[in-house]
Amino acid sequence: MDGYLKNRKNIFPASDWFDLNFLGDFVHSTSKSKKAITEQIYKLGEEKISSRVLNHWYEAGILEDDRPNGKGWKKFSISELVWIRIIMKLRSFGLDLARIKKVKQEIDFYNSADKTSKCPLLDFHILLAANTSTPIKFIVFESGEANVLRQSEIDIANALQCISEDFISIDLNRLVAMFLKKDEIKPDYLTYLDVPKTELEKEVENSLSMEDIQSITIQVKDKDYLIDQEFFTTDKNKANTIMSALHYGKLIEKKNAGKSTYQVTNKKKITKG
Repeated sequence: MDGYLKNRKNIFPASDWFDLNFLGDFVHSTSKSKKAITEQIYKLGEEKISSRVLNHWYEAGILEDDRPNGKGWKKFSISELVWIRIIMKLRSFGLDLARIKKVKQEIDFYNSADKTSKCPLLDFHILLAANTSTPIKFIVFESGEANVLRQSEIDIANALQCISEDFISIDLNRLVAMFLKKDEIKPDYLTYLDVPKTELEKEVENSLSMEDIQSITIQVKDKDYLIDQEFFTTDKNKANTIMSALHYGKLIEKKNAGKSTYQVTNKKKITKG
């Protein structure tokens, strides 16, 4: 990862939100909504692309040809149809197939982490666009670097001067609304920075603001987050006060050279939303 970032001209700062929701949840998910956009049951509709063009795209490596022996009619997933429309837009902007292949390689960075999605980064943002008013952009830089991001992440990168190139921006919300036929999918450009925090994010923020907290550990187990908060104090009364406020806790007294230190462990469980 360090080598990957070292050679990039445009960098987006690491996001706890992305790590939690995409890397920690989506790539391991087998949800119905994920299956709905990855199931190959659709024919080409409004795109009206000839088989000759499709075959050219297969050969160029910008679209996967998973037909048996490369013959017969191919059916597509919603994710593939969205990607085809993105290809068409990039072609209209003047990108040749070699540059579009580089774009595909960029957004395929996380493919090996997900056994369900062919392109988890795109699929994750398709579902985000379908279920929230968060503005989502598919962006392609002059050098061919590409990404799929929330508008807020682009704003932060710009503010930190992490972007050095101009880029093409494609409105993913609009594409998703078209394919899912949902008129209510409209990005909110007035309040999109006011993203509601998840229960886990609230818990972490609350933990970090607590006095005497030494560490917080989060484990993922099935559909739950298991949280251990550890408090250390030399004040026995304070340790007892912390302990009395807990539903599930443990108090341990440790002695060193005759001096006592009290460790209070608080255990919590949050079910994934």
